[in-house]
Order: sequence, then C-alpha cells, then structure tokens
Amino acid sequence: MRKLVISLAALMVLLSVSGQALAAEEHVLAWDNFALRVLNVIIFIGIIWYAAGALIRKFFVGHKETVASELAELERLKNEAAEHLADVERRVAGVEQECEKLLSEGRAQAESLKAAILADAEKQAARILEQARRSAEQEGRSELDRIRAGLADEIIKAMEEGLTKRLGEAEHQKLIDKSLTKVVLQ
Repeated sequence: MRKLVISLAALMVLLSVSGQALAAEEHVLAWDNFALRVLNVIIFIGIIWYAAGALIRKFFVGHKETVASELAELERLKNEAAEHLADVERRVAGVEQECEKLLSEGRAQAESLKAAILADAEKQAARILEQARRSAEQEGRSELDRIRAGLADEIIKAMEEGLTKRLGEAEHQKLIDKSLTKVVLQ
C-alpha cells in the first residue's frame, strides 16, 4: 500500500512540475480540478484495495506459487526429456552398432555360402567330367568291341573263302573233324 501511495505522490509532483512548465508558456491548467480528480482516483484505488486487497494479494501470491510450481514441473519435464533423449541416442548408437555387426555377419555368411556353392559347383563339375570320361571310355570300348566283332567276322569270312578255294570239300571235312577231336580231347 505504501508503494502505491509513494507512486501516486511522485505522479502528483511530476504533474505539478509539468503544469508549471506549461504555465510559463501561458497555458494555464485548472489545478483545483486536477487535484480533485487525482484525489478521486486515490480514493477509488483505496476502496478497491480495502475491499479486494486480500484477494488481489492472494491472487498474485497464488499466481507466483503456481508459476513457480509450473516452472519446477517444466524443469523436471525438461530433465526427463534430456534423460530420455540421451537414452534414445544410446539406443540409436547401439542400433547402429548392431546394424554394422549384422551387416558384417551377413557379409561373412554370404562369403562362406559363396565359397560353399563354388566348392559344390567344382565337385559337380569334377563328377560331370568323370562321368563324361567314363561314358567316353564305355563308348570307346563298345565301339572297339563292335569293330573287333566286325573285323573277326570279316576275317572268318575271308579265311573261309580262302580255305574253301585252297582246300577241297574232302580236305575241308578232315580239317573240321581234326579240330573237333582236339577240342573234345582237351
């Protein structure tokens, strides 16, 4: 209340000084009217202060406490947010490290899989080559056997013709009998 009265007194002094400055320039103010109006304002403010001063004080004190509690709550929330941010940053860093680890493991698995596939392909190629070699050998043997059989048939045929031309029918029969006896005796 004292601050209000002091403020109003300072205002009155300021207005009176400004009034004297204006009077020097021959502008005259009605000081008696002005003083009554200022007194009226002071009385009005005093009545309001008397009637609602406690409520006004309580409002401003309560408001101050509310603002202080809100600031404390905001500070607490700010600290929690900073902790949460730090936790998220740690997790993000952990996720990045985990991603790098997974990528390196994936690369290693891919390389081992690639090596296994190449080794398997080389084994299959060796098997295919071995099968082709065996098949070629079998075909070669069968062709050789066929050629031998055909050659043996031609030789037998040629010998028969040669023997038939050289030997007569009687000599031919003797030779067959002689060969059969040798075969039976053995």
